[in-house]
Amino acid sequence: MVLVLGILVAIVATACMNYGVFLSKREVDRLPRLGAHSFLKTLVAFFRSKLWLQAQALQLLAGMLHVIAIGLAPLSVIEPVDTAGISFLVILTVIYLGERAGWVVWLGISVIITGVLFLGISLVRPTHPFSYRPIAVWFFIILLFGVVIYSFYVAFSRKDGREASFVGIGLGVLVGLNAVLIKLAWNDVGHLWHIYHFGSLWRSSYAVMAFLGSLSAQFFFQMALQRGKAMVVVPLVTGFSNMIPIVVGVLALKEPFPTEGKMVLLRLLSFMLIIGGAVLLSLREAKERKSVSATGAG
Repeated sequence: MVLVLGILVAIVATACMNYGVFLSKREVDRLPRLGAHSFLKTLVAFFRSKLWLQAQALQLLAGMLHVIAIGLAPLSVIEPVDTAGISFLVILTVIYLGERAGWVVWLGISVIITGVLFLGISLVRPTHPFSYRPIAVWFFIILLFGVVIYSFYVAFSRKDGREASFVGIGLGVLVGLNAVLIKLAWNDVGHLWHIYHFGSLWRSSYAVMAFLGSLSAQFFFQMALQRGKAMVVVPLVTGFSNMIPIVVGVLALKEPFPTEGKMVLLRLLSFMLIIGGAVLLSLREAKERKSVSATGAG
């Protein structure tokens, strides 16, 4: 009964999240372009938009429901349900936003969803209390922040038609890293709570970074939606944001890795599929941009 309830909550969560993304995408295309106008005027325009605020409220509600769902059911069950919501978003964008989805886009989305499903199936339930390797944790924090910065740099400095794809990859890595920081922050705050109470939130470097990361992710997500198709951006973000916590969890947070041969292969295959799907979407986005540019020049 609890498992069924967890799945139902997860379904509602992913529906709210993807419908919120759909509303956000529909509205941000009408709002001033982030990074191209006065930041203050752009910010005011966003917060004056009732539809955009409704979209953010839906996504916030989805995040809280997702946390509840994870508490009711295993992560290996919840994550595939969460990822399947991408299909709902694609249908909405095709019907209501007029985004055209060729076979390469559908293939890329399907490959990423399959990769995340395999990732969920190959998860192993922890058998020991939470602990981590500090040196390895900080290595990954620095490395992944570097990947985020490089992805955004490439996105905004090159004009080869892959801007939205690189923003999606950078954002996916940022969201995935932020999930790791939140987990580390819970551990920090839990140890400091009996001394500092709410003051422990800003005494934890992980909590501070997680808060700043959440704000940055939300900003860049709106920017990504303005610069590319939702059906390209969201699968990239979902794929990488699911993969990063698993990789860092195994290598730095002492979370278990599959030991059975089939599960090991499934885990490795999941990584290949997520990255491969990202490449497919990236190539498709570049091709479409070049096609549009050629038509305009003609």
